[in-house]
Amino acid sequence: MRKIMLGILAAALAVMPLSASSAGEGYWRYYHHHKKTPPPHQTQHTNTTGQWAVGCGIASAASLMVGTAIAGSNQDKKKRRQLTITEAYWAASACPFLLPLAFVAQAMCPDNKATYQVATLAYAYLDKHPSADQSAFTRAYGEACRTGKLSNATLAELGGLVGFAAAKPVLRVRG
Repeated sequence: MRKIMLGILAAALAVMPLSASSAGEGYWRYYHHHKKTPPPHQTQHTNTTGQWAVGCGIASAASLMVGTAIAGSNQDKKKRRQLTITEAYWAASACPFLLPLAFVAQAMCPDNKATYQVATLAYAYLDKHPSADQSAFTRAYGEACRTGKLSNATLAELGGLVGFAAAKPVLRVRG
């Protein structure tokens, strides 16, 4: 085994250049002597981080715009809504570094009937009152995530903001 290792070491030393006057050094001098260097103002940059960041931002924004347009353009006006938070995160994950955030949002608050109801009421509210305070809808969305349903008090509050009498719970007697 020792003879094999010494043979490999000897072969490596024979192939390796041992001084600065080797063939590699001559090539280096020739290349740099005949190479045309661009003027200082025309240097090329290979850093594309900024371009990727701009591209990701545009892709995420465009995806959110398309998702919002789809959710808000239902033919039935009563079914028009905003995107839920989970849907918005998934739409924004068109940029790959936001994908883990979408997974966390999905785990923390999966969409349910109550979140869709809050999104529908928020759309109706903003349709009547553009750029108004949406803090009541944010609180209602938190309740919808925690419990999976909306309380009667929350439904009455949101229905009062929107102006829907039908947002209040209705008891029906089955006969």
